[in-house]
Amino acid sequence: MSVQTKRILVLGASGRVGRLLRLVWEQSPPSDVELLFQSRTGPGVHWEPGQPNPFGQLDAVISLWGVTHGTQTELAANTTLALAAQDLAAQAGADRVLHCSSIAVYAPKDGMLAETDLTDPPNAYGWAKLAMEQALENTAGPKPVILRIGSVAGAESLAGSIQQGWQGTASAVTLDQFADGKGPARSYIAPTDLARVLIRLAVHPFGDLPGVVNVGGPVPVHMETLLQAAGHPMIWKPAPSAARQYAVLDCGRLSKLLPLSKDMSEPKHIMEDWLMLEGRI
Repeated sequence: MSVQTKRILVLGASGRVGRLLRLVWEQSPPSDVELLFQSRTGPGVHWEPGQPNPFGQLDAVISLWGVTHGTQTELAANTTLALAAQDLAAQAGADRVLHCSSIAVYAPKDGMLAETDLTDPPNAYGWAKLAMEQALENTAGPKPVILRIGSVAGAESLAGSIQQGWQGTASAVTLDQFADGKGPARSYIAPTDLARVLIRLAVHPFGDLPGVVNVGGPVPVHMETLLQAAGHPMIWKPAPSAARQYAVLDCGRLSKLLPLSKDMSEPKHIMEDWLMLEGRI
């Protein structure tokens, strides 16, 4: 008996994360899946909310689009875009939309952050993503699945510094050094691992899908180890008293949906995965 091919639309294919995921999927297309890509002016089908559905029938939508910086009004577009993704999915007959939220929605905590922990964002971006999540609570139609994502290698602040080195303008990254001698600890995920997670969630049995899922590697990663793995220079400075050493996710819920290997959190794996996609190694 043949397996039915799932049609999955990726919204926001030209963004920082979308570009990396496209590289992954171009090199290793997922089996039994037809991927469609949307952007406003970049790769894939050019489409904007309010226009007719040009994608036909869909099984799932992966909503990568969003706004990370700007005024309160500009950040509010995160809610507008999320609701537009829901509307499009409903028109196309999809049963779920995977929405990219962020670890930034949580109240700061020294330990690992679970999906049931307090949401009290420390910044405007976090509040905008939390407002998006709340707006999705009462939507009808396709199931909204909130993905609270940590740091995606190649699409965060360290990547920008490392990329400067490719242009011959490398400068050492200054990291806060805390009382234990280490730097900031974060939840990282390599692009290839994120691509696998998204496809698995997009085709996972509907009845088992939770409404909120943390997405990251299973073990916290110290940022100095990533710079060392990339061979990029760094210097320490004493961490100020208000600095936050830990912003890490408890991905136990995700591990019940698909296997998570500890290798996912190895700095060498994370950096090599990204650098190979970029053609740097």
